[in-house]
Amino acid sequence: MDDLLEDICICENDNVENEQPVTTTTTTTTITKTLTSTVQMQKKKKGVFRKEWLSMKEYSKWLQEVKTDSTQARCKACSKTFSVRCDGKTALDKHMNRDAHKTSMKTFEKSTLITTLTIPASESDKISAAEGMLVYHGVKHGHSYVSQECGTNLVKTLFESSSSVAKSLSCGKTKSRAIVCNVFGPYFTKKIVDEVLEARFYSLSYDSSNKGNCKTYPFTVQFFSDVGVKRALIQLIEDPYETAEDIFQNACKIINDFQLKIENLTSVGADNTNVNFGEHHSVFQLFKNEVPHIVQGNCYAHILHNAAKHAHDVLPIDIESVLCKIYSHFSRSAKRIEELKAYYEFVQSEYSTLLQHILTRWLSLLRSVERLLEKYEPIKLYFLNQPTTIKNQQLLKSFFDSTDGLCILNFLQNLLNEIQRADLQLQRTYTTAVDLHRIISGLVKKLQQRLHDKYFGNTTHEILKQLQEIDANKAEELKQSFESFIKTVIEYIKSYYDDDTRQFYEKLSFFSYQSLEFLAWERLMDVADLIKVNDLNKDELYSEYCEIRVLYDNLIKTDIKLSDQIKSYISSKKDYVPISTVNDNSDSLYDNNDEEVELVHKNQKKDEYVRSDHFWSYLLNINPNSTPNMKKIICYIFSIPCTNAYVETIFSHMKHAWSDYRNRMDIELVDAELKIRMNSDYPCAYMYKYLLSQPDILNKIRTNEKYQQKKRRNIE
Repeated sequence: MDDLLEDICICENDNVENEQPVTTTTTTTTITKTLTSTVQMQKKKKGVFRKEWLSMKEYSKWLQEVKTDSTQARCKACSKTFSVRCDGKTALDKHMNRDAHKTSMKTFEKSTLITTLTIPASESDKISAAEGMLVYHGVKHGHSYVSQECGTNLVKTLFESSSSVAKSLSCGKTKSRAIVCNVFGPYFTKKIVDEVLEARFYSLSYDSSNKGNCKTYPFTVQFFSDVGVKRALIQLIEDPYETAEDIFQNACKIINDFQLKIENLTSVGADNTNVNFGEHHSVFQLFKNEVPHIVQGNCYAHILHNAAKHAHDVLPIDIESVLCKIYSHFSRSAKRIEELKAYYEFVQSEYSTLLQHILTRWLSLLRSVERLLEKYEPIKLYFLNQPTTIKNQQLLKSFFDSTDGLCILNFLQNLLNEIQRADLQLQRTYTTAVDLHRIISGLVKKLQQRLHDKYFGNTTHEILKQLQEIDANKAEELKQSFESFIKTVIEYIKSYYDDDTRQFYEKLSFFSYQSLEFLAWERLMDVADLIKVNDLNKDELYSEYCEIRVLYDNLIKTDIKLSDQIKSYISSKKDYVPISTVNDNSDSLYDNNDEEVELVHKNQKKDEYVRSDHFWSYLLNINPNSTPNMKKIICYIFSIPCTNAYVETIFSHMKHAWSDYRNRMDIELVDAELKIRMNSDYPCAYMYKYLLSQPDILNKIRTNEKYQQKKRRNIE
C-alpha cells in the first residue's frame, strides 16, 4: 500500500507541475480513480505465476513453475500443484506456512540434493541447444523431418529481428536426422546402460512385429534404479528369420555390444510361444544352457487373455464371432448405419458406435460386450426386421431371436470384469515379480469361489430363472457351460502358474510392501537361498537386515507419513516434472485408485498406497552403500518381469512414428527415434535447459562429428 500511495503522490506532483491548481474535490476524485485503477491492474497481474518468485530466498528451495498453466505453482517438497489465480504471492505464503509443507521440507532437505544445471552463456551453445530442443520435440510428437525443417524456418522468420539465436538456427532434414541417429539416440541409450551396469542385475524382453515386409525385434531391459523399477529399449533390430537360434544369437550380440554380463541376466521375457519357451530347442533353453539360474519370464497378461479365449470353446454360442459379424455388418455401410439410427430413435436411445473386437487385443472383448449390451434393444430390433437372404444375417437373427445370446453376454460381462481387472494390474508400469503371486492367486481364488457358489452374475441368474420356466433343459445346459468356462480359465492359468512357479513367486512376494510377512527374516532367507547371487555374504546380510528393520521402525513412527517421505524422495531425484506426470495431480506417482486402496500394509492407513519399488529405493538410499547385500537381492528380484506389456507399447510407438506418411524411414532411424521416445521422460521445454548443461552433446550438435559416425559405419 505504501508503494501504491507513492505512485499516487508522484502522479499528483506531475499534475501540479503541468496543470493549474484545482479544488480539493477534484484532487480527491483523482486519487480515488488512480487508486481504483491501480488496484484493478494489480488484481489482473496477481493471477499468474511470476518468475521472480523463483529467485526469492524463502521460495527458491521448493517452488517450481508449471509450464502448462500460468495460474498454477508446484511445490517440489510436497509434490503438489496449487493455484495462484486468486491470491497470487499470498498463495505461496499460505502453502509455505502449512504444517504439511513444513514436515515435507524436513524430509526434502535431507534427501538427495538436486544437481543445479549450469547454463553457459555462449551464443553458439544456445543455438545448438535450441536446435537440439526442436529436434527432440519433433521426435517426441512424431513430426516428419520436412515438418521439422519448416518449423525451424518459421521460428527464424518470426524472431530473427528480436533474437540472434533464432536468426542463426540451421536445422534441415539431414542435420535433424544426424542429431537423432548419432547424438540423442546413443546418448539416452548409454544413460540406460550405465544405470543397468550400476544395478548389476537385469532382465531381457523382446517380441516381434511386421511393418510391411520388414520384421522387427525390440529388445528391452528391466532393472532396479534409485527411483524404483525402470524399463528401457536398448536396441531395435531387423531380422527376417525367427528361429530360436537366430533370436538367441541376436540377443547375445546385443548383450555383448553393450558390454552387459550374461551371468547377471536374471530372466528372459517374451510371449508364450514354443519358439520362446518350448521344452527342448527354444530361446529360453538356449539361455538356460549359458545361465542355469535364469527365470522363465512368461507374459501373464497373454496367459489371462488366452485363458478367456480358450474357454469360449465350451460356450454354446461363439460370442467372438458374433461380435465380429455385427461390427463388420455396419463398418462399411453408411446406409445401414442410417437404418440403425432409426431404431435408436424408436427406442429413444442415443446412438453410439459399436466397438470392434480384435482377436489379438487383450482388452477389447469386454468393451465390445459392454457396448452391445448397452445398445442391445435397437440392435436386436434392427436384425429381427432384416431379410434373411444372407447367411450372416440368418445367424445374427437367430442369435437375437433367443434369450441364450443375451444370457451368455451378461455372463461374460460379469466374469470378464474380474479377469480384466487382474490383466490391468499386470500391465502397470511398476508391477513386478513381487506382485505377481498376489494378482494371479487372488484371481484364481475368486474364480474358484464363483464356481463353488455357482454365481454367474445377478442379471444372468434372472435370465436363467425365466428360462427355467420355459425350457429347463436349455437353462441347465447354459449353467453347465458357464461352469465349464470358469473351470477352463482356472486350468489354463494353472498350466503356466503350476505349483513350482507358484512357490517361487510366493516367496518373492514377501518383498512386496503389501505382504503381511513383510521384512520377516525367515522369508528373506528363503529368497536368498532361492536366487543365485554368488558373492552374497549372508552374515553381513543379517546385520544389514537388522539395520533396515530399525530404520523402517523409526520411519513409520515419525510424524511424517511414509508415503509423503517417499514422495519427497522421488521428487528430489528430478528437478523437472516428467512427461508422464505433467498434467497429473500429486497422486500421479502412485496410481492411488479404488483397486489399490485395500492393498495396504498393517502399518498403513487406509488413505495411502506405497509402491514396493519406490519403498525399497527410498529405504536403500537413506544410507547409501551401507546395505550392499540387501541391495543385490532387491536388484535381482525387481528385475524379473511378469508381462511383456512394455514391449507391446513399443509397437504402438513404432506405429505412430513409422506411419504410412513417413514410409521412407529406415530401421536405423526408427531405432533411434524409439530410443528417444522410450528412454527419455524430459519435457520438451526442459530439454533446452538440460542441453545447455551438457557440453559434449552441444559439441556434437555443433560440429561435423555427428556425420562422421555415419561415415565410419559405412566404411565398416
